Amino acid sequence: MNVVRSSPSTCGRLDVGDRRGIVSTGRVPPNEVAEARATALKSPAFDGFGDRHDLEATVVYGHRTIVKVQHRLHERFETALRMESMREYAGVSVPALLDAGTLETASGAVWWLVLERVDGFPGDHPTPARQRQMGEQIRRWHDAGDQGGLRLDDPGALGVMLGSARTLVPHAYPSLSRLFDQVCTGQPMTAIHGDVALGHNALFEGDELRAFFDPGAVEVGPPMLDLAWCLAVDLPHGAHPQWLLEGYGTAAVEQEALDALLPLMVLRRLIDVRAEGQIKDARWLANWLSMNAPDLLSLIAPVAGPG
Repeated sequence: MNVVRSSPSTCGRLDVGDRRGIVSTGRVPPNEVAEARATALKSPAFDGFGDRHDLEATVVYGHRTIVKVQHRLHERFETALRMESMREYAGVSVPALLDAGTLETASGAVWWLVLERVDGFPGDHPTPARQRQMGEQIRRWHDAGDQGGLRLDDPGALGVMLGSARTLVPHAYPSLSRLFDQVCTGQPMTAIHGDVALGHNALFEGDELRAFFDPGAVEVGPPMLDLAWCLAVDLPHGAHPQWLLEGYGTAAVEQEALDALLPLMVLRRLIDVRAEGQIKDARWLANWLSMNAPDLLSLIAPVAGPG
């Protein structure tokens, strides 16, 4: 692995309550998405419409390629390009980048990509083999060091990482952001995916991990954030921490940080799934919190109690 690593860094104080800045997470206007999509579809790298295509979508499937268009204002072109660097130099399983560009619009530069099409299914039913592969791939990502991009301790970055918590539980958001600050400050920083789990932003064929996609907007942070989020998403579906951590390499796991971050990520996931109507997952997560971190669960009551 010939990754150029920057010097080690640690996480500074986080922007608790978005006091130093706000990064907009709003949607790119539909007309601008349409313009960027039309530009991408003209790329010679796109091989024509495949078995499923929706010309109103932000992802259009070709036969062996796909077109992907920016649809949130905080999504950065540089993040997409960095995915290709991760594939080439860190050996991470991500779709190959075939073409890319930006289109100037009223909202600014809106990006588009033509990527290799990778077929597969979310790993909604965790197995030891799937979890080990996920851990191994996350470790490759982290071993790339700090590759640049939005840091968790940058102004507004914490609010982006916590996502919908700002709007769904505004009464709890200041306390939740302070708890993340207490755990993350002083932790080592590496490249992170920021939004991956077996059942989220990953594709499998049987037990083979085919690809990661859609990294989070925060690209540099404490590495245990990725493991904690992966478990928060997958535990309700039968995942077991042992298999994920074995794949990652148990000697490399910062257990104290992971133990502190897991309840926080479970709470973040609970907020999301209740808003999405995933009642079974919400019940599981709320029960886990009631047994392991009841004080956290009380932060968001009565908005997100068991469904």
